[in-house]
Amino acid sequence: MRRFAISDIHGSYYEMMKLLEYVKFHPGQDQLVVVGDMINRGPESGKVVKELKELQETYKHIHVTIGNHEEMMLWYLAGVDDMWVHFGGKQAADSINEAFYEEGAGKAVQWVHRLPLTFEDEKFVYAHAGFLLPYKTERQNREHLWLQRKVFYSIQKEALLSETEGKITVHGHTPANTVIFDGARMGIDLGAQVTSGPKLALVELEEWVSYVYDFGSERIRVSKISKK
Repeated sequence: MRRFAISDIHGSYYEMMKLLEYVKFHPGQDQLVVVGDMINRGPESGKVVKELKELQETYKHIHVTIGNHEEMMLWYLAGVDDMWVHFGGKQAADSINEAFYEEGAGKAVQWVHRLPLTFEDEKFVYAHAGFLLPYKTERQNREHLWLQRKVFYSIQKEALLSETEGKITVHGHTPANTVIFDGARMGIDLGAQVTSGPKLALVELEEWVSYVYDFGSERIRVSKISKK
């Protein structure tokens, strides 16, 4: 079984689908973990949510975790905080309403509300922005969805691997120029819809390969992920 992970899609439906088509992704045979931030900033949040919701509800190897942008949406709808408005919330809401016209946007919101903070398989831990120690999936704090990169990376690699029983943590949240691996953590957010040179990465974790869609050139670059 091939293991894929993608993070911080931010409404980039076209680019996400291009990557999945490029690797000939087969949802009945391959694993896909989406590490949060499906929505906001980009033009097609609704299509991204609908596609991933349908995949996750149909195939057992599709897993989606929540990100801080989904958390913002839930806060706004619960009347807790209006931060969502300032991060493309209206455009995302319109897109979700359009994509879920028949069944109602409430179905999308209910699905997002049930998404877990983390996911684990035999080799990896997946968490949107990482986490603080001690690590226990069932005790994760929702504040960790907003964890700063420098805080997560201040944890010693040996301590982190000890807590995760040797599993590497795959995360997004903070954009970088390329997929980065430091021996204990792999950052896969390449700034889709956010940075001046936006890219979207799909990583294949069995072969340690990154497939990167460059928004500027509209091309996909394939690279080996360096193991340290």
